[in-house]
Amino acid sequence: MFPLFFGKPDRQLYGVYHMPELGRALPLGAVLCQPILHEYADARRAFRALADRLAKAGVHALRFDYQGTGDSAGNGDTCAVDRWLEDIETAIDELKASRGLEAVGLVGLRFGATLAAQVASRRDDVPFSVLWEPVTAGATYLDQLRKLQTAWVNWECRTRPSARSQASQVEVFGHPLSEQLAAGLARTDLPPLSGLRSARSLFVDEGSAQGGESLRREAALRDTQVQACHIDGGQVWRREFDGAQAQVPFELLSQVTNWIREGAETP
Repeated sequence: MFPLFFGKPDRQLYGVYHMPELGRALPLGAVLCQPILHEYADARRAFRALADRLAKAGVHALRFDYQGTGDSAGNGDTCAVDRWLEDIETAIDELKASRGLEAVGLVGLRFGATLAAQVASRRDDVPFSVLWEPVTAGATYLDQLRKLQTAWVNWECRTRPSARSQASQVEVFGHPLSEQLAAGLARTDLPPLSGLRSARSLFVDEGSAQGGESLRREAALRDTQVQACHIDGGQVWRREFDGAQAQVPFELLSQVTNWIREGAETP
C-alpha cells in the first residue's frame, strides 16, 4: 500500500494505492468509491480488503477520501455531491496518469455506488462499473439518515440524558450533514442502468436497496450490459447502536474481484 495526495493544490485528496503483485499486473485499474458519513467508517475494513484482493488479482486499485472527509482537504462545510463527483473523475485521471493505464473502472458501495453510476453515465472511458447496494433515491436516503440520527439519540438518552441537548439534525452519528450536502443528497438519484456507458456493469444486490427488484429486472434486459449478483454480504456498512458490526464479506469481495478480472481476460 502506498499513501498519496493528488488533485488540485488547493483541494488535495488523500488516497491509498494498492499495487499489483510483481509479474501479475494487468493493464487495468479500479477506483473505489466509498460510502459516506458513518457508512464510510463502517465499511473501511471491507474496502481495504477489496483493494488488497484486486491488487493480488493484478488490478491497480486506488481508494481515496472525498473532499471534506477523512484525510482529504476540507471539512464538513466543503462536503458537496458535485465536488465528490469531480473527485471521482480526478481519481480516475490520477490512476491513469500515474500508472500509464488506459482502462480504469469504478467500484462503489451505497451512495458511493450512486456517485460511481453518475460518473459512468457521463464518461466514455470507464470500462466497468460495480454498483454494490446503491442508493436509488437520494431524498429517501436523506430521510433515512435523519430518522437514524433521531433513533440513535433516543437510544443514547436511555443511559445519557444529555445526549439530546448535545446532538442535532445537522449530523449523523457525529458526521456533519450540512445544508449543502443535504440538498445535494436530496437531488441525486441512481441513473438508469441502461444509461451507463461502461461496457460491463455489475449490480451487487444484498436485498436492502430500495427498488432492488426493479434494478434486477433492468439488469436482466438484453439491451443492457448489466449483470446482477445476489449475495448476502452482511451489510457491512451497518453498525448497531451498541457498536456491533458486520464481518468483512470475503465471499462477496472475491466474487467482485473475479468478475472484474474475468472481464479483463475476455477478448
